[in-house]
Amino acid sequence: MTNYRSRLVAVLFALLATLFAGVSAASAASPAVLEQNACGNLSGFSHTTLPALPPEATTTYNLIQKGGPFPYPKNDGVVFDNREGILPACASGYYHEYTVPTPGSSTRGTRRIVTGSGGEYFYTGDHYATFKVIDIGGGSTHACGDLSGLAKIGYSQLSSAAKTVVDNVRGGASAGTTYENREGVLPACASGYYKLFAVGTNDRVISGKAGELAYTPDHYATFKRIDLNS
Repeated sequence: MTNYRSRLVAVLFALLATLFAGVSAASAASPAVLEQNACGNLSGFSHTTLPALPPEATTTYNLIQKGGPFPYPKNDGVVFDNREGILPACASGYYHEYTVPTPGSSTRGTRRIVTGSGGEYFYTGDHYATFKVIDIGGGSTHACGDLSGLAKIGYSQLSSAAKTVVDNVRGGASAGTTYENREGVLPACASGYYKLFAVGTNDRVISGKAGELAYTPDHYATFKRIDLNS
């Protein structure tokens, strides 16, 4: 009887050991839950450019810049709530979506551009399943500090308000705020390299630590390098 009980206890211990081992293995195999990036953090996203997307994406982008008219006025420009949790976590109302029409489709199709209040542009071709960051302007391939890839605007061509901002920046009178270059139009530099200075409603002056100056008249849609000698 004693031998029988000993064997029974041994079998029970073996079963418990196997059970715990299975639970541990299942826990180890469970995928980690990924958290959304903080608002404005685009790390981890694939990038693309407008020319690399279907031509209708460029048409939609141009309509966004003009404020319409859009092909689906009841749907275009509405708040995108990011329910899928793929885009960086931002406050409600931060994102808006726009239809990228699909030729021959009788519906809105699955293609969209989603904009962020910080100047971000995202493209989804599969109805929000995946997103790519659109580098507006094609993305810069120039080294940090090299604005030669931008069109030029002379200092004399700037408005009086913009000239005042430029003068204050050069004189060190303005501190500015950090510009993160999310649009990817300016050359890629380390975080904190660029400083932003507001001029009017939509125009801004951007300065780099090497002394370069850029001007955007349309809230980061386009940029020009400021030539102080003309």
